[in-house]
Amino acid sequence: MNPIYKRACAGPLLLSALIFTGCASFSNQPSLNAETDRVQDHLYAGIGFGSSWKNPDVGTTDFDVNDRVNGSGQLTVGMDLSRQAAIELHTADLGSAGFENGGRIDYNVHGGSVLLYAGKNRHNFKRRGFSGFARAGVGYLQNSTQGVPFRRVNEAHVLVGAGLEYMFSSGLGLRLEGISFEEDARYGQLGVVYRTGRRPERRIQQVEAPAPAPAPTPVVAAAIVEEPDLCTGFSGSLEGVNFHNDSADLTPEAINILDNVATNLADCPAIGITVSAHTDSNGSDEYNQALSERRAHAVSQHLESYGINRERLRATAFGESQPIDTNDTSFGRSRNRRVELLTQ
Repeated sequence: MNPIYKRACAGPLLLSALIFTGCASFSNQPSLNAETDRVQDHLYAGIGFGSSWKNPDVGTTDFDVNDRVNGSGQLTVGMDLSRQAAIELHTADLGSAGFENGGRIDYNVHGGSVLLYAGKNRHNFKRRGFSGFARAGVGYLQNSTQGVPFRRVNEAHVLVGAGLEYMFSSGLGLRLEGISFEEDARYGQLGVVYRTGRRPERRIQQVEAPAPAPAPTPVVAAAIVEEPDLCTGFSGSLEGVNFHNDSADLTPEAINILDNVATNLADCPAIGITVSAHTDSNGSDEYNQALSERRAHAVSQHLESYGINRERLRATAFGESQPIDTNDTSFGRSRNRRVELLTQ
């Protein structure tokens, strides 16, 4: 084996061992009782970019390598098999090695790997959080040359590597890793990984509650029905008590309503009544005030004619000063033209 290759492989292998054993040592065995929180058989894909180092063997000392490091990239598809393992297929363009005479050797690698995960987050849904992993697999190295002899073309090889991965709950994650391909190339990259799949719904066991004991038959006391007190219902606006236009003459409907009020007042001799009349804003303030005074007296006099003592009645007038609605509409003005009763 090439001595340079021995030194090249020693670093990734040692890093792989340290990450795998170290991550396992600081994590406790996770609980897998929560079905929706553990890793599933998710498919994933990734892309990474980094740098590669090449050490081509041209079989002669007549060609010196003067360009070993290039920008490189790798595409990956894989699937999680369990909390410990995943499998991947990958292809990488490692750039080319350059020689002093201007010749170059291009490197392309295709292969498959098994990833062994370690760390306390390796079992999480989509491996959420930090995990370490070690990689082992086989690859197929393709080379094309220009201007230099080369002994190794289209050769299968063993590859090893190690890295760290951080996954977000969305399925997107970052991966930092190093890989050694045979004795000719090493590659380090920072990549992006996306895991597919949705979290399964939590299964909640339905537990039927025991049937409640029959409630005792309640003892219903005889209801005491109190007769309404008719002498408390005289405060408020008298709906339907209207007057002929621009006068204090009661309409027939208003007379019928006041007849009923007088009948009830006769049964409540201790109740005193204040009669308040209001108008809308049509006309001047002075005119509306005088009109409301005439209307208040007209209501009081009608109640007197039915035998209600004058001492129990008090007439007040407010004109247009206390509207209860807008005077900009006919409906609002009709509400403002009102007669109200208030018990004293």
